[in-house]
Amino acid sequence: MATVDIKVPQMGEGLTEVRLIEILKAPGDHVARDEVIYTMETDKATLEVESPEAGILQEWHAAEGDVLPIGAVIATISDAPADTPSATIAAAPAAPARAAAPGRVIPPRTRAYARELGLDDETLAKVPSATAKLMPSDLDAYVRGKPATAAGAGAEDEDVGAAQPHQDRPLPDTQRKLNFHLRRSAQIVAPGTIHRPLQWGHMREFVARARQEPTANRPTEFQSFAYCAVQAAKVCPKFRSALLREDTVRQFDRLNLGVAVGLPNGELTTAVVPEADLLPFPQFIAALQERIRSAREGADQADASVQLLLTYLGSHGVRDAVPVLVVPAAAVIFLGEAYESEGRVLSNVSMTFDHRLLNGVEAAEMLAQIALQIDTLD
Repeated sequence: MATVDIKVPQMGEGLTEVRLIEILKAPGDHVARDEVIYTMETDKATLEVESPEAGILQEWHAAEGDVLPIGAVIATISDAPADTPSATIAAAPAAPARAAAPGRVIPPRTRAYARELGLDDETLAKVPSATAKLMPSDLDAYVRGKPATAAGAGAEDEDVGAAQPHQDRPLPDTQRKLNFHLRRSAQIVAPGTIHRPLQWGHMREFVARARQEPTANRPTEFQSFAYCAVQAAKVCPKFRSALLREDTVRQFDRLNLGVAVGLPNGELTTAVVPEADLLPFPQFIAALQERIRSAREGADQADASVQLLLTYLGSHGVRDAVPVLVVPAAAVIFLGEAYESEGRVLSNVSMTFDHRLLNGVEAAEMLAQIALQIDTLD
């Protein structure tokens, strides 16, 4: 039986890794040539990937959520029935196993996780495994039994801190995914940051009145600010845009809003309100509250459709911050704690924007438009 390795394709210059979003075919399924079999996420977009061959899907060598290098073997397809024996199905590592023990397979997802932990090929060869296939759980067990710096934080001396009492633990999956996007963003974005104070007295009065309404969802000041940001994006259409390539901008008719949500364990996730600019104030507040609640319960809502991100640390007493932009969003806006100054109530707002797509004047106009929306809340 002949088999064909399906590899992660090169989708753009400079792209080195992708994240597997959704597997659309199961082992044993018939696959047609050019049929979509999985979706993946790059730093710029979510893409559907087609099979280059027809046959029977034998095995996936990665799981949804895995970060994979370009060229990694992601699946195996055969031209024979799925129950036909094959010695090649389980022996297709993502790259030549230069440091692997004889006969041991290192799947793409394990190599990707090893890079996250900072383990090189030489170290990978020393990691014991429970089976003939080295799995991410084997790496976790190995790291837990090694000094903290063995997981590779860039320390020059691997023994630094080894004599101090410590505990090692695997990085949570949500943080690994966030780190993937942060690394990609750092590689391609030309960030610009601006800052200004907002007159906050009218916002405070508006929210106090809104929270007295017996049938209304009780909005917070930040949630009402989010509504103002959405309204401002109607007037500033570039904030509904994404840079597809160096020479192509895609402007969306509708705005998908992302809001950073902190979890009790310190992890960070994103609540997404799709087509937020179509919602009147009461419906927007209800949708945002429901999305935040869902995010805190573990629903992963983040995807490549978000054009504008918001973050807030006012409840923690933070007045100023420089937010980190995660592409493909055009900008991220931080709102700080309200405070009094010379008899006025103010709140500071900061924006980090993609300077490849937006200029400083356009960013300043967006913040000015948000201030105007706050002043005209009724």
